[in-house]
Amino acid sequence: MPEIINIKSDEFKRIAGGQAVVEARQQPERECRILSVSATAVTTPAEIFAGEIRYVGKVTFDCIVLADGAIECLTTVSEFSDKITAQEIKAGMNVTLVPEVINTEASVEGGIIKTVAVIDTAALCAVGEERACMAEPDDGIYADRREIEYMTVCSEQSETVYVTDSVSVSKMTDVLCAFPKAVITGAEAGDGEVKVTGAVYTNVVMRTEDDTVTSVKVVTPFVKSISALGAREGNTAFASAAVTDGTATLAAEENRLELSSTVTVNVTVLESKTANAVTDVFCSDNEIEQTTSAVVCQSVEPQITVADTVDGQIPIPDDKPAADNVLCVTGTFCTVSDAKIEDKRVVTEGLIGGDIVYYNAEKNVYDTLAFRLPFSMPLAVHTDAQNVYATAAVTDVSVRVRRESVFDIKAEVMFTLRLSSECECTFVESVKLGEPLARPDATVIVHIAKPGETLWQAAKALCCSPESVERQNEATAPYNGGERLINFCGK
Repeated sequence: MPEIINIKSDEFKRIAGGQAVVEARQQPERECRILSVSATAVTTPAEIFAGEIRYVGKVTFDCIVLADGAIECLTTVSEFSDKITAQEIKAGMNVTLVPEVINTEASVEGGIIKTVAVIDTAALCAVGEERACMAEPDDGIYADRREIEYMTVCSEQSETVYVTDSVSVSKMTDVLCAFPKAVITGAEAGDGEVKVTGAVYTNVVMRTEDDTVTSVKVVTPFVKSISALGAREGNTAFASAAVTDGTATLAAEENRLELSSTVTVNVTVLESKTANAVTDVFCSDNEIEQTTSAVVCQSVEPQITVADTVDGQIPIPDDKPAADNVLCVTGTFCTVSDAKIEDKRVVTEGLIGGDIVYYNAEKNVYDTLAFRLPFSMPLAVHTDAQNVYATAAVTDVSVRVRRESVFDIKAEVMFTLRLSSECECTFVESVKLGEPLARPDATVIVHIAKPGETLWQAAKALCCSPESVERQNEATAPYNGGERLINFCGK
């Protein structure tokens, strides 16, 4: 009986995505003007069917408004449900949903604040193909082999991490709102676990003692060992994180800012495997029927997180007051529209945006300006990989006033990259012997070798075993080309 092995080749990728429009309404206690609006989203799979993922989500809107000459923050939460459809979705898949707020708007209609957010949700999942391939055929059948390298998912896990911090602040009276973001900086597989390192970047908008506002940036590192049954040291681990809940409170009498974030961490571990599979067969005595199969085999590199900056200038429109000083920046986001590898460098394209809240001393007014900075730039990553999947998070934005009419903007961005390469492998699944071959009239078969031809290819051309080719010819494989090879086959 032939020897059969199974190849299960997996890859972790974006299988589908969809957009949802989420609205919320709230009635302020007094008349107000909207300065900026920010939204954060959380999504969770509810049911997964063939071709469809149903999910539930929550969007938190933070509106910074001007009411009776003072800046306040109004927060409202809207729950929603939606679905993602795609042919690649299979029942029972272990899916990670990554929501991204790609647009947020707010307006006042009839004394009611209406907020709208467009949520783009990507579905990430480990998908693969499983095939049976031949490792050793029956006697009398000669096989050509190839060592196939592929990746197999050996563990998937999700855990909740609680991240807290306490920092000293001065001349602050209360917290208006806080915007925490989680970034993974490393994922290392061990025996039965994955060590995940990262940080929560929190932008806290606070009221000062002189009744204005400012923002405080707090970076809170964290390290967490995620239980991952089946993982082993040397495996490749991917990790993602999302803040599902966050609070910031001020202990004014102690001049301390207390932060707390709930972070969901998802890990996927892949193991590199090899198989010596039969890719072609022949028989010198019988015709054969072979069944072949093709599978795409992927190799992956360790997850990389790199920091970079995006710079730009935004002019203040003529219908808005000039700026004397910047109070805070809210609603920052980074959308990666394309990521590719050019000349072994990772090149990303996308858009960075947010709202700049500023003050004009001459008119004693507050105002806001939304900014959008497109970017296209290579990252400091050199790789031989073919493909890249990239996500990004804005961790800080600094804004400087230039000539009262232009803002100089510098955004710090953390890019998380997953690099991979792939090749298609065709191998033999099964072989069936057919009718005996008609023997040639000649007693000698002559074959002229081609450059680079292997011993197995020569044996197939001469219709004899590789051992017989070596026994009857002095030339050795691989051949240079032009060698005259013979097979005394008889009749």
